[in-house]
Amino acid sequence: MIAATFADIMSTIGFVLLAILALVFMVVVHELGHYTAGKLLGFRILEFSVGMGPAIFKKKNKKNGEVFALRCFPLGGACMFEDEEDASDSPTAFNNQAPWKRLIVLFSGAFANLLSALIIITLFFTFYGQLLPTVAEVYNDSANAGILQKGDVFLRVNGRQMNVLMADDASVRFADSEDSMEATVLRDGKRVKLTLHRGYYILGNFDENGVFTPELDSNGNQQTKYGFGFSSYISAVRLDFFSAFARAFSFMFFLVYKIFVILWMLISGKVGMENAGGPITTIKVMSDASRGGFAMLSYVVCLVSANLAVFNLLPLPALDGSRMVFCIIEWIRKKPISKKIEAVIHTVGFFLLIGFAVFADVFHFLFYKG
Repeated sequence: MIAATFADIMSTIGFVLLAILALVFMVVVHELGHYTAGKLLGFRILEFSVGMGPAIFKKKNKKNGEVFALRCFPLGGACMFEDEEDASDSPTAFNNQAPWKRLIVLFSGAFANLLSALIIITLFFTFYGQLLPTVAEVYNDSANAGILQKGDVFLRVNGRQMNVLMADDASVRFADSEDSMEATVLRDGKRVKLTLHRGYYILGNFDENGVFTPELDSNGNQQTKYGFGFSSYISAVRLDFFSAFARAFSFMFFLVYKIFVILWMLISGKVGMENAGGPITTIKVMSDASRGGFAMLSYVVCLVSANLAVFNLLPLPALDGSRMVFCIIEWIRKKPISKKIEAVIHTVGFFLLIGFAVFADVFHFLFYKG
């Protein structure tokens, strides 16, 4: 009993460490985006650090003076440019570069996260499969009997790629269709275009052998429904690499759209704060995902990477999006806003974001029922 409990504890610690490593990977990718763009555009970089807090390891490049640092708290990182916060006469200083160059450097962190998510999701679709609605049964008397077949996988509906992130995404897409629906399905490895129609069909259930039993009302009459006449479930469908790569682009746009939808639902109060969370909640979600295997963890890493990219581009103080706003204002005004004022805004914003992250974590663990 004690040995089993100890094994469970060690297993949990292992999953948490794996989740932290995955989070560190995403932060490093983000900072590498800033670093790469800065190097290409002639910015001088002082330090590239992984983690936050006191340094536990430092190494200086003797050729260019850049310092690589590994810090004790693994929930962060930084790419420090020359005089990023202060005034300087150096031509390689961050603030002396043209606004358009700074905009590219600031955007590159989020772009790196989106690019890594695109690569991960492409590999996920190739080796594990994309989550797509698959036909379970077709009702014999429906308008689509003989047209749609059991096992057909929906790739496109009414000209739009089928993407599934939440459980109801597929059903909403079907419900949005009117009396007919143009669909592309994957059948025996081949793409087949179909035109499906709504009609009346008898409701019922199929057993494991596909035998149909109609549903009866209180008077013993068969119940009917108006619709496309099929049932479906979500399954992982493996794609060839090129198809996976092409579909990953659409999935990324869909994912970013979903993030904005969820943010708006949080702001408008349609979704409670208990559904949000900070870094601790993120680690917990990733730790839980790692228990489902590498494929599930990689899928969650993709989702969190996209979230990190979108969140960093929001015009909130201390985030890249806010710094980009200041660059755009400077570009338009032809002169910068006082760096002292900007530094105060970002500092206050940083502590507010830290406070919000702590509050979101505490609120999530106290009230989340999922």
